[in-house]
Amino acid sequence: MKKYFNDNVRRYPKQKGTFEIFSIANEKELVGEKVIHMEIGRPDFDTPKAIKESAIKAIEKGQVHYTEFIGSFDLRKAISEREYSKTGLSYNPQKEIVITVGATEGLYCIWNVFLDPGDEIMIPSPYYVSYSRQLTYSGACIVEVPILKNNEIRYNMDDFKSRLTDKTKIILLNSPNNPTGYVMTDEDLNMIAELAIENDLLVVSDECYDSFVFEGTYKSIATLPGMRERTIVVNSSSKTFSMTGWRIGYIMANEDFIREMNRSHSQTSVCATSFAQAGAIEAYKNVYKEVDIMIEEFKSRRDYVANCLNKMDNISFINPKGAFYVFINVGKLGMDGTKFSERLLREKGIALSPGISFGSDWMDYVRLAYSCSMDNIVEAMNSMKDFIEDNKI
Repeated sequence: MKKYFNDNVRRYPKQKGTFEIFSIANEKELVGEKVIHMEIGRPDFDTPKAIKESAIKAIEKGQVHYTEFIGSFDLRKAISEREYSKTGLSYNPQKEIVITVGATEGLYCIWNVFLDPGDEIMIPSPYYVSYSRQLTYSGACIVEVPILKNNEIRYNMDDFKSRLTDKTKIILLNSPNNPTGYVMTDEDLNMIAELAIENDLLVVSDECYDSFVFEGTYKSIATLPGMRERTIVVNSSSKTFSMTGWRIGYIMANEDFIREMNRSHSQTSVCATSFAQAGAIEAYKNVYKEVDIMIEEFKSRRDYVANCLNKMDNISFINPKGAFYVFINVGKLGMDGTKFSERLLREKGIALSPGISFGSDWMDYVRLAYSCSMDNIVEAMNSMKDFIEDNKI
């Protein structure tokens, strides 16, 4: 059967990663075993009531047909206003925003429009697992730039410049970062902006966790001089409003870029679900208090998890300043991240993501998502401590 697959399918990573662990966890649950899911970044909060009510009203009013392919104007306007209030960036809702089926489809449209087979995209590593999976299918080449060294994250200009070639086209950023929770500093952003401008590169900025900043304030690279016109911002309602299943994302960029990405989007999904868009309008216009409460809860969870991990022997981690993940080095336990994840799941019912999902250099790491309930987090931390104690070298 392999003869029917194209070269991109054959290039697809075959190692066990996040989705494979998720499948094992689901199999355990099917036979009645308890699993605490810390492998998937899925907030445990319900979608705020006002958002659900807006979607229900839209259905009852018969708003069940196509919207404009580019998305409902009211939603694009609400997003534009939210972006201006948050970052000071002004995007024309008529021409500079397209609503996508989650940020994932938004990214897929970007690769379709801007990348040819053999083009290179530079990604600070570790990075979100789906980047590599999508880009493998596009035929583009990922150029990983390791930024995690000696338990610190550093953006070094020489590391990026040494990997530049005449095929480099895009730099992909994600801040706050999945899987480390790192929030890029002004120095980091200025360095990437300088590199992009000097080498005429596009920047794709994945800002899906822009509300999840526990220390300081969020800053988009698109706000820097000369960067708005070469930056494509990708964002989503999924995490900010706990709407992961609603699949509402968006892209913001200059008019020429949006025109071409909307053509790809319209042939991929036609448009995002009409009544889900109606719910998202309410989210971006009026839902603030619930988001603030959720962010405070995640900060408390971050503090608790970090305190527990600090008391565990033979592991190290980056203290996250945003998102809801911790990236943990378990190499001193005598097993790689995949082995650690599989054993912890089978023996303790705790599901984590193997570090290899997030780049080729992170075999000794695991990612922990503290997006489940506090009760489950307490239980998981106790079980993980016992597991590590039992496996000391």
